[in-house]
Amino acid sequence: MTTSLTTTRMASDGSQAGYSNSPSETSATESRSHLCEPVRKCIKVLEKAETDTERFAALFLVPKLVKTGDCDKKARMHLVEAIGYSFLARMLRSKDTPEGCSPRMYQSVALSVLSCFVADEEIMTNPSVLFNLPELLDIIGDADNEIFEDNLLLINDAYQVIMAVVSTQKGRLAFISNRGIHYLCEINVKQTFQCEDALKLILNILTLEGHKCWHYYSGPEDFNNLMVKFCREFSILQDELKFELCDVIRTILRSFPKSNFDDEAWLPWLQKGLHDILFSKITKKQRDPAMMLVASVIEVSDFEWCLTDNSETQERSRFFLIILNLATIEVIMLLEELTLDEIMANSELLVSCYYIIESAVSYMASDRLLLLDHGQRGQLYTAMKNGFASILRFLQELSETLGNQTHHLEDQQKKYFVCATIRLLGAWLSEESMAMREEVCEILPFILTLSNQTFETQKLTKLSMLPGRGYTDSSDFTESNAMMQGQGAQITPDTLRFLLPALCHLISEEPSRQILIEMKIQEILYAYLSYHWTIFDSYKKWLDDQAEAEDSADVAEPFYMIDNAKFEMVNSKYAMTTICNILMNLIVLETKAIEEEQIFFHLLKFIMNTLPSLENNGEVLVLYGNLVVLGLLILQKHKRRPKSTDYSIFRYIQAVVRFLWDAHNCEEAREEEELVVSAPYIEHWNDLIDLWYLGMQVLSNVLQTVPWLTDFIVDSGWAQEIVRTLGKVRPSRVERGTLSAFEDFLSALVRGNSEVAAVLKENGVINVCQLHKMKELSSVLQGVEAEKKSALQGVETEKKSTPEKDASNGKE
Repeated sequence: MTTSLTTTRMASDGSQAGYSNSPSETSATESRSHLCEPVRKCIKVLEKAETDTERFAALFLVPKLVKTGDCDKKARMHLVEAIGYSFLARMLRSKDTPEGCSPRMYQSVALSVLSCFVADEEIMTNPSVLFNLPELLDIIGDADNEIFEDNLLLINDAYQVIMAVVSTQKGRLAFISNRGIHYLCEINVKQTFQCEDALKLILNILTLEGHKCWHYYSGPEDFNNLMVKFCREFSILQDELKFELCDVIRTILRSFPKSNFDDEAWLPWLQKGLHDILFSKITKKQRDPAMMLVASVIEVSDFEWCLTDNSETQERSRFFLIILNLATIEVIMLLEELTLDEIMANSELLVSCYYIIESAVSYMASDRLLLLDHGQRGQLYTAMKNGFASILRFLQELSETLGNQTHHLEDQQKKYFVCATIRLLGAWLSEESMAMREEVCEILPFILTLSNQTFETQKLTKLSMLPGRGYTDSSDFTESNAMMQGQGAQITPDTLRFLLPALCHLISEEPSRQILIEMKIQEILYAYLSYHWTIFDSYKKWLDDQAEAEDSADVAEPFYMIDNAKFEMVNSKYAMTTICNILMNLIVLETKAIEEEQIFFHLLKFIMNTLPSLENNGEVLVLYGNLVVLGLLILQKHKRRPKSTDYSIFRYIQAVVRFLWDAHNCEEAREEEELVVSAPYIEHWNDLIDLWYLGMQVLSNVLQTVPWLTDFIVDSGWAQEIVRTLGKVRPSRVERGTLSAFEDFLSALVRGNSEVAAVLKENGVINVCQLHKMKELSSVLQGVEAEKKSALQGVETEKKSTPEKDASNGKE
């Protein structure tokens, strides 16, 4: 439609305007036989129209017909087909009207007609409607324009159609891809006409689609502008609207990807508004939205902002204490006084309180809590202990209830809430393992069983979403992964992930450890380690492919998908590291129990096959070290060992040597006279130092049970390099613990094979022993030397006695 609708002959949807007696037409006529007479007449008029002008005139009948009770869904579909989607689309794009008519007349009529069909998803998601979303967005975005003064109904109809479109998944994705969120932000910030409808619209979309809404180039800027607008109002208002804004701000905040908001202009206004509410005498109904808003800020940022200076109130620690006490009291009251069904009615508030408490727990050992005096910290600990006592009682009673009423956890919302409760308990137990130990042991079978169930429930779904596994190409992965994130309720939470830090402590305590062993914790953790390795490895390969694609062409996946892949890798990396810690504790503390457990041999084979694919540097170095030491412990303790002909054991030992060898050098020190931690290791040394010492110790022990290892290590040149390096450094420039580890290791090598002594001597080991006062190694070397001398003397004696015997025989 360019200049007018008067001359163009156009049949609806590409069909001929005239009539024929074809079978398809006869069938169409029969399908309309049920329609009421007015609808049939309108359809005939539309189909007989030979020009756009005739069809346009017939459109004015449509709204009246649709509003009658006789126009059902089938009738509406026939009407739209008779009108033609393409005709409506051209009207929506037309800005030319006959002289003397409203400038937006054609758009107005088209929207008036479309608004009659907002209940029909097929119509609202038709490609012709979705294609014209930019036209609708221009209308609502320009609503204050004077050209609309005489046709405000046009704007209302545009909103009605957009609301119908975004009520569907397909429509929301089209809306977001057309930068619809940008338009809604502009409307709210500028307070354009009908901005209330725009606010309802954006809150609805943000709630359903979350992070995806902000992935256009000006998304972060629009988010901040929106937050500035509402947080400024929030800080000023002193009426009921202040409490309503809590939910508005909370929805906007939760939709944005996790970030650091410390420097944003809106944060002080948000703090002031929350301070006004929480320090006032208000009802629970008014306080609850504020508590949920506090949790949302923590959820998308961190707990740091709760401890930030407030220049107006100068009550830095008081704000932190009040929100934590309120959260704890809420948890105690709701969990102890209500049934599970009643609790579910308050589950949103409770989960918000969980977020607040969980974040506070992670700060318990932080220097930031030095802001509180000794008395305040005591009050804090008591309050939290009481809160967790209530959680333990709730879970204990629930476990007993589920023994007879298993239907409770068939309700997904109830199951998610219980998982959130276990997650909070896990956070507490990861920091405080000694409190309420008996109660924890009682509940341990229940929480571990449920946690493992949630892992098994979501495992296949999660794995199917990985690149290269469930889909044929990366575009399918990214699209599906985004949908998965936007519709998080479809996936069961992996509660086991949040229980891992607590298991590190629980495995160290005798009572809880025996419970875990009875529950086959080693089998659960082996499956979980394999699962996280699959996630880690899949995303690692996918990111490598993306890097190559970006280098070879000017295209790449969106940044948010790259960030998501990196997040998944980091999460799985930390999970695997924690699993290794739990299993190492179990092996050390329960050697007899694991000696013949077949699962540990499978675990060793898994490590042998996976470790060589990693590099001992960068962000994976700590994971690398954990896998090295865990494998060595199994190799030492387990009765079954890999065959020496198994190539994977050689590759694993190569990785072991590489990790332990590369940790120290003197080349990076000034004048090469000091033994220093290598540059790749220094950043992570706090996490690696104990692993390195334990690795050296266990490897020394393994040399006694796997004899061929000694030759392998000597052939690698590592032992010789240790001696040469120690010969360069001054005694005062090497840590005694490191020196002792090297001494024990070299001594074990010599004990394992006496020929090693000669190799070490060639590299100056005698001088090194004297320089660094390595008495044990010196003693071992002397012992080998003494054995050699003794052996030589024996040979000499035998040689001397043999000729005499021969001589005497000759005389005879």
